[in-house]
Amino acid sequence: MADPPVPHLDAPVPYTVTELGTRAVASPGYRLVPARVGKPGSSVTIWTECPTSWCVVDHVAEPVGSAEDINHQGAPAALNLAADQTASVPTEVYLSWWPGSKDVASRPCLAVDVDYEVAVYGRTAALALVDQLTAFAENVRRLAETLPDDSPAATRASSAVTA
Repeated sequence: MADPPVPHLDAPVPYTVTELGTRAVASPGYRLVPARVGKPGSSVTIWTECPTSWCVVDHVAEPVGSAEDINHQGAPAALNLAADQTASVPTEVYLSWWPGSKDVASRPCLAVDVDYEVAVYGRTAALALVDQLTAFAENVRRLAETLPDDSPAATRASSAVTA
């Protein structure tokens, strides 16, 4: 029997090879997908586990330098706080997973990208963040509701009263 194929030796990217060495099997909730790794002109295709329900990355179309650089990312939910301003601070949240990482991102996590600075949160911290955002949103609503009506009719009416 031939030795099983060696995916890429420079990183602990999850994969499983059957004893026949010809077929790989993904863990439940994951699918095996091809990924391009290596330098341009000398890249190779390896197979890596990819979260079935949320990863939207095309690991072949977006090659990386080594297997440890493979990341999985979900579709972002974006918020742009500067709708009528010239400067904008994009804020996005998305699921992320860097299997080759040595921190929180080594497991699926929530990535929060504010003005291109990314912080990652595990489940407990992400739920605490949601609680903080909910409280913040409630305060913003409370403040916004104290503002005078800004519809054109209300503005004319208030101008007539003060004249």
